[in-house]
Parts: sequence; C-alpha cells; structure tokens
Amino acid sequence: MALLRLLPLSLLLFLAACATGPAPVAELPWQLRSQQLAALENWTARGKIALRSGQQAESGNLNWQQRGSDTRLQLAGPMGLQATEIRSDGRELLVQRGDEVTRLDISTPDAVRLQTGWDLPLQALPFWLKGLPAPEPRATAVNIANDVLQQLEQNGWLVRYERYRQFGDYLLPIRLSIERGDTRARLIIQDWQPGPV
Repeated sequence: MALLRLLPLSLLLFLAACATGPAPVAELPWQLRSQQLAALENWTARGKIALRSGQQAESGNLNWQQRGSDTRLQLAGPMGLQATEIRSDGRELLVQRGDEVTRLDISTPDAVRLQTGWDLPLQALPFWLKGLPAPEPRATAVNIANDVLQQLEQNGWLVRYERYRQFGDYLLPIRLSIERGDTRARLIIQDWQPGPV
C-alpha cells in the first residue's frame, strides 16, 4: 500500500524524458533555442518536487537521469520516499522501493490512468521540464517572452515557468508548476547537467 501512495508522485516525476551552438544561449531566438533543447536527449536534473491532488500531498528530493528514452529517477524525502528508484524505457515503468517492485505498462496514453486511477502527463514531462511544449497533442496556448517559454496549455494541463538559469550552453527552467483539475505539482531544479555524465 505504501508503494501505491508513492505512485502518483513517482509517475508525475517520471517520463518522463530532456549541441552546443556558436552563439551564447541567452542570445538565441526562440526558434533556435527550441531546436537546441529538442536535441538535448541526455541530461541529469536534481532538485525538489511537491505534489498535491485533492487532500493528498507529498514532497521530496529528486535525482532524474535521462538517456534518450531511458529514464532513471531516484526519490528521497520524509513522505515515504526513501530508497525509491524508478526506471523506464518509455514502454514499461519499474518502481522499486526496498524489495518491493511494481511494473506498469505505460505504452498507451490511458495505461497509467487505467492501472492506477491517476491521470498524469507522462509523455509530456520530459519536454516540459526542459522548457518545451510536447510534440503531441498540439499545444492550445504558448506564451513566449524573452525567447523562453513562459506558459503553455497542452492537453488540458497548464504549465507555468517562473525562473530560468544558464547551465553551460543551455538556458533551462529551475522553477515551474504543472496543474490540471485538482492535481498540482511544483518543481524546483537546483542543478542541471546537460549532456552525458
């Protein structure tokens, strides 16, 4: 049962997934910046997440490693998140906490909702974390200012970007919020490592 309570936070963080140009990134126009970010397939992000859905709330630290379509996410925190590791190849989600292991088929858009009851933007998260709209479905509203994404609405989700910071050749989000209905998540990324580690 503890693992099932962990799944909403784990899944929201998960699929999830996230070169160098000759011009400094701060001077890149949005079209070039979005191409640069789309090409960024290998990265590591460390920070914190807070998730609320209805009366349930969780928070914790995260260490997310993305290598193409392969994801490895480690979670730790006071809300039952100790020693939790999540892995995915884009088709299957493996959640391990101690000796307890759960496998979920995530190959279709409704798979997670049908298996867990949670409606989460798993396919879009790797794009949103980098500051990009997901390729599908088409975003209904995109607000770009100063050549970075400030807000977007996609598939009923509202994503707001509060702050960016330069990491090497990339300008990446360090504060963002994601919400739809009574599900809300807030992420603070303290360290980005773009590219292979």
